[in-house]
Amino acid sequence: MAKRYLAVDLGASSGRVIVGTLENGKLSLEQMNRFWNGPNEITGTLYWDFIHLFRNIKEGVALAQQKYGDDIVSMGVDTWGVDFGLLDTDGKLIGNPVNYRDTRTVGMFDKVFEKVPKEKVYEQTGIQFMELNSLYQLMALSTSDSAQYKMADKLLFTPDLLGYCLTGNMAAERTIASTSQFYNPETHDWAYDLLEELGIRTDLFADLVDPGTVLGDYNGIPVVSVCGHDTACAYAAVPTLPGEKSAFMSSGTWSLLGAELDKPVISEESLAEDFTNEVGLGRTIRFLKNMCGSWILQELKRCWNEQGCNYGWPEMDALNEAAEPLKYFINPSADEFYTPGDMPTRIQDYCERTGQGRPEDHGAIMRCYYESMALLYADAFEGLEKVIGQELDGLRIVGGGSQNFALDQYVANAIGRPVTIGPIEATAIGNLSTQMIAMGDVASHDEARAIIRESFKEESQVFEPQDADVWKEALAKWRELCK
Repeated sequence: MAKRYLAVDLGASSGRVIVGTLENGKLSLEQMNRFWNGPNEITGTLYWDFIHLFRNIKEGVALAQQKYGDDIVSMGVDTWGVDFGLLDTDGKLIGNPVNYRDTRTVGMFDKVFEKVPKEKVYEQTGIQFMELNSLYQLMALSTSDSAQYKMADKLLFTPDLLGYCLTGNMAAERTIASTSQFYNPETHDWAYDLLEELGIRTDLFADLVDPGTVLGDYNGIPVVSVCGHDTACAYAAVPTLPGEKSAFMSSGTWSLLGAELDKPVISEESLAEDFTNEVGLGRTIRFLKNMCGSWILQELKRCWNEQGCNYGWPEMDALNEAAEPLKYFINPSADEFYTPGDMPTRIQDYCERTGQGRPEDHGAIMRCYYESMALLYADAFEGLEKVIGQELDGLRIVGGGSQNFALDQYVANAIGRPVTIGPIEATAIGNLSTQMIAMGDVASHDEARAIIRESFKEESQVFEPQDADVWKEALAKWRELCK
């Protein structure tokens, strides 16, 4: 008998409601609706359009219920990390949640490190230092005399906030909490001592729950707190073979490259290499580096289309193919590439500033972006092996970015190992598989991964490395220019 589950899957640029059907040991997907997501600037602040998101979620669930009725077993919500909403004592949302790309966190590193040394922050949280992290968002509220911060009774991260809006019940799901940089992965609790030292309120947080907890129900459908962080869902969906030792990368607006470990790695070396310890399904550790993904590519496309070029993705790939290889390099994780704006000019300026000349045509800019991304990943891959003290079999790339076959090949060349891609809809699949385990329809994570491997094997491709010596030289040059 077929069993159906709903995945509400929200990325930083789009959202959708997907029905997953488990039948005869195979999982299939059906999209109910898809909707835009992104930053909205109002009077100098970047917000998420939370009402728009919730309306579209309800619409997607209604479409699923209209089609499948009581066959729907459960539903769950995953989203991007770090962002949150504040609720008052009546449980009402205080303002629209702010987007992590907002400038309110600028300068917050200095304010935090004046009170607590960087090394101590990392010792208590094991999280990569990014100024967009929840810790610096809260520090900004704490130091700005924010009225909303003063009147708030609870803080809920985005998937928890959506779960609360659906069920009326509050909880802090562990994988999304672990992105905040005020969760301690060794004690499995909030880093209260750190927050107290920083003068940040410690009374705002809901009780922590593990993925697989049933939160309540919406329109008669049990709502499961799945892995609330989309990357945790994506890692849960990687269809590894028994005994395989591969790195994982969830590729979308962000790229998150790392490995699934049994316990945190919090050391001077992991701090120096800027790795993060986030929580995964079953309290595993997603030991990874959070890097720029397709964000720059999306901005390039937007800018050129506004100029009248009307490029589709195939046209942009063709521009890349026609350009001279390994001529220009950027560090895609540099600060100037994080915010919306004139991305082509920023890339040109970066290359010129670093003594490489100026990539004038669109093809040269595209080639620079693709190859720089591959070299960024190769640098992280080498750092990962160094810190965990283990040689890895290769890299598995999941998510929408895995469909960029030119980049997949460049990555294989740059790391000198095979790159295996798929499944594409990893975040939704990880969301669904967590529900299947929670509802007792699948016995374990290993069984879920076997189902995923069989269900989506047509999407799997392997890219073998080419021109290894050329790419080793390119990596050395990239490090010299960009790191």
